[in-house]
Amino acid sequence: MGKPRIGMVGYYGYGNYGDELFLKVFAKYLGDFEPVFLQDSLSRPFYTTPLAQKMATLDGILIGGGDLVIPNYWTAQYFEDEFLTLPVFMHGIGVPTWGGEDPNVVKRLQSFFQHPNVRHIHVRDVESQHWIDQKLAPAIPVQLTPDIVCALDLIPVTRPAKPPIFGLVTRKQRPGSIGWANIRRLCDRAKMLGYKLRHITLATGPIAEEDREGLKEFEYEGMQMVNSEALDDLTGAIGECTVLASMKFHGCIIAAMYGVPAISLITTDKFKNFYKLIDRPELIAHHTHSNLDKRLAFFPTKIPGSTIRELRNGADQGLIKLREVMVSAIKTRSS
Repeated sequence: MGKPRIGMVGYYGYGNYGDELFLKVFAKYLGDFEPVFLQDSLSRPFYTTPLAQKMATLDGILIGGGDLVIPNYWTAQYFEDEFLTLPVFMHGIGVPTWGGEDPNVVKRLQSFFQHPNVRHIHVRDVESQHWIDQKLAPAIPVQLTPDIVCALDLIPVTRPAKPPIFGLVTRKQRPGSIGWANIRRLCDRAKMLGYKLRHITLATGPIAEEDREGLKEFEYEGMQMVNSEALDDLTGAIGECTVLASMKFHGCIIAAMYGVPAISLITTDKFKNFYKLIDRPELIAHHTHSNLDKRLAFFPTKIPGSTIRELRNGADQGLIKLREVMVSAIKTRSS
């Protein structure tokens, strides 16, 4: 008898750094299960084979991680009714509230979250936990630990002392919308302080191509460019930095787990919630802020080892709990 087959539901296959790291973490903890990727396409319709037909070959559904509980938009990817014919486990999910709410979307989410086949709900920040409790009223408790990427086994790195490295991570946005003048002043300050400048394209596949296309708006002489289709190369490139500035959330997470302070260049919920969790509000900034360069301290304060251990231990315990719930629910279903 083979391993139980688990349908993997998330933003997978696009090359988004954080989502691909989720798969590495799940592989570490869920070796008892065979992952099955459900999407047939990276654009609508995402499921060209009828979902009911797919469900017949599976033993459970794992949804997450990431900001998948979107209150104002139904994606037709993450919370489809057909999933509820099987035990459903949600782990590492977040709620991006900055876009507002659509009552019809919230009602559909309520129906999904309250279904008896939903066996596990786990979120990465207390703000998402409160929103789900208050707006969706699930029948089971909402579990909370730090982002699951905090449990990733990091590759060893050697961080050069001279010159130290200032890392920059950007992403493609609407043309002309990024505050490149502010980012340039930030890079100028880093250069003045003696840093070697490094731009990391923190993605693979199609998203990496988009990010490189967006970077054509910004040229900075002497900046090292890091591009790779290997996640470990990108992770190591962050770990070698002394300080980072990132438009990508999991760039900030990985930096923190290496002890590297990372200035956020976006201020959406997940960034603010994470920096609130680790008590580092001075690292919250936005690429449109005219005083962005002032966020780079003369002597950047590292993320303490105690904070790193707390994040890792919390994420680890949450994933151990997920495995226990999955084993129990699938064993009960098959008996």
